[in-house]
Order: sequence, then C-alpha cells, then structure tokens
Amino acid sequence: MFYLVLVVYYSKDFSFVEYSRNFKSIKRFWIPVAFTVVGSQIASLVKQHLIIANFIGVLDGTYGITWENSYIGELLYAITILFLCPIGEELFFRKAIMNFESCTSAMTTFVLGLILCAISYAYLPLGIVEAMVLALPYAIAFFCTRNIYVPITVHIIFMMYQHIPSIIYDVARISLR
Repeated sequence: MFYLVLVVYYSKDFSFVEYSRNFKSIKRFWIPVAFTVVGSQIASLVKQHLIIANFIGVLDGTYGITWENSYIGELLYAITILFLCPIGEELFFRKAIMNFESCTSAMTTFVLGLILCAISYAYLPLGIVEAMVLALPYAIAFFCTRNIYVPITVHIIFMMYQHIPSIIYDVARISLR
C-alpha cells in the first residue's frame, strides 16, 4: 500500500509520454542510465563484499514484503517490487524531497532523501547503511541529471535483475504443488 499511495500521490510528476520521449536521447538519457547501472552494481558489490561480509551474524533489521502463496499473490508482489517500488521511491525520495534552490539545500535534501529512503528499508543501523549505499547511485543520477526517469529506469532494471529469478522460481513452485 505504501508504494501504491506514493505512486498515486506523485503521479502528477510521472508521465508515460515524457518517459517514452527520454528513450530517444542517447546523451541525456541512456548514457546516464548506463553509468547509474554500473554505479548500482558497484553499490551492490560494496554491500555484499564489504558490508555484509564484515558483519556476519549482525542483524540488519530490514523490512520484508510478505505475500500470499498463490498466483495472484505472486503477481501483486511482482507488480509491487518491480514497478510500484522503483517509481514510488524515486518520485518521493528524489523528486519530491530534493531541492535545488541553493547548494546548501541541495546537499541537505540529498542526504535527507538517502536517510529517509534507508529508513523505509530498515530500522537497525547496519540495514540503514546498506540501504543508503544501494540508494546512492539513484540519488547521484537524479542530482546530476535532474531527470527523474534516469533513476526510475535503473531502479526498475536493478529490481528485475534481483527479483525475477525468485519470482519465476515461486511461480514454478506454486505450479508444482
């Protein structure tokens, strides 16, 4: 519900027409997307190999989305995790929070957006740091391009990369019951 409310509330800041127009620009859209994808992979590697590897056994306090063990439950989970989450988070934690009126407000709201995003994922310090590391490339992409569709695209790609294998596995598992 959280992500659905964010997407509905901030829907005025998202246009499928404008989003599709971005696909035509290699320099203003696809190059920043490529750099952000690389940054997201680096952030993921930092999380896995530097943070998690050095804090084995320490609780991270991350939240999880639970879903019903059915086709409908899996479909709702997939829609939520692959689309509503990336669009809602980027519209709120980047577009709505980040303020570029001055250098001070830009840096303050940049950090505030990272912290609030991290708190939406975890309640313990380790999980908050992990989430901030993962959100950093998206925040940098929006900060540098001022184009919300760049971090939305990368966030969707990254969520697909992370979650589609487990969604396929779950659908197969449900089918074989």
